[in-house]
Amino acid sequence: MLRILVPIVLVATFLTPRAQSQGTFFSPAPGSPVVVGAGSGRVILLDINADGRLDMLTCHLRQKCVGVQLGDGAGRFAPAPGSPIALKTEPGDIKLADLNDDKILDLVVTHSETDSVDVFLGDGKGGFRLAPGSPLKVSEDHDFYTRSVDLIDINEDGKTDIVTANHRKSAIATLLGNGRGAFSPGPVITIPPESPGYSFVHGDLFGDLDGDKHLDLVLVVNSEFNPGRVRVLRGDGKGDFKETSATPLSILSGPRFVKLADVNGDQRADIVTSHGSDQLSVLLNGGNGMFMPAAGSPYKLDDTPFAIAVADVNRDRRNDLLAATVNSITVLFGGSDGFSPAPGSPFPAGPGAYNLALGDVNKDGNLDIAASSFEGNAVTLLLGRGN
Repeated sequence: MLRILVPIVLVATFLTPRAQSQGTFFSPAPGSPVVVGAGSGRVILLDINADGRLDMLTCHLRQKCVGVQLGDGAGRFAPAPGSPIALKTEPGDIKLADLNDDKILDLVVTHSETDSVDVFLGDGKGGFRLAPGSPLKVSEDHDFYTRSVDLIDINEDGKTDIVTANHRKSAIATLLGNGRGAFSPGPVITIPPESPGYSFVHGDLFGDLDGDKHLDLVLVVNSEFNPGRVRVLRGDGKGDFKETSATPLSILSGPRFVKLADVNGDQRADIVTSHGSDQLSVLLNGGNGMFMPAAGSPYKLDDTPFAIAVADVNRDRRNDLLAATVNSITVLFGGSDGFSPAPGSPFPAGPGAYNLALGDVNKDGNLDIAASSFEGNAVTLLLGRGN
């Protein structure tokens, strides 16, 4: 049975100091900023045309489109033919996966105005066309807000499914894939609300937290009346999730984003959350359903963090924390004694840097950062220099 240990959490006044090499760790790419159009939200770095170079997709809420930029492998990007992809409604979230087993990435876009999704089939050259039958209706709900999407094999039949989260209601819906690009309605996961005014924060919802090889459902709950909460529902590998009898974990108030990743290298998924109080917290998975704060957690930042990434950006075999911090990107290097700011952090980005993506855009072996600009028209590219 999954148990969650609820510890007393003390706020660190600042981050643990650690010696670092001199000079800034990330610097603007020669082609930065990359003009992608106004109001970029989610940013994705993937090789969509199979040329060995990372490409970039951006989601634009108010402009009702998805931008596609093809990378040249040197850190520069240019619009793909047919970009931007025009949408009939404002998009909520975007994800890519091979949905019809043709070895080409396809695109799924949720709607903010209706509870439905668009499926776009990729042509392998950077272009996408609306799939037959799209949009796919998830429910009759027509409330306006951002809905998230995950492309996962929720029932472990070897085929990718579409899972959408209704963040203001207690429902997570599924569309089960047949492996050939067609989908049919699957089970709806209903979660009883904890309190009035609650919502689930964005980020990672699914991960194997208990090591049984089945995806679990992790809900970070934000409520205007209560502290933040973490609720874990155990997956059975067939698409069903059961809430454990353990008491939900209380966390700092105002959670904004959640990331599930192995922070300390013990092969267990940990929970990282950003908070409106300019703090970033890390809960380490101790196994058997127990979680404890990492050394020094929560970490006080100089700016409000939103989206989070976890990766070893300085190649020291320890994972680091990265956060989109409104007009900058904050990077914390991981070490045996906690986390400390990377040289030069926070790194300037365009206005409205609420989202980020990681990838080696110039093929030098180092991870780079792409940061959105919801209040601007360009994505900031920051090149990593490694150790």
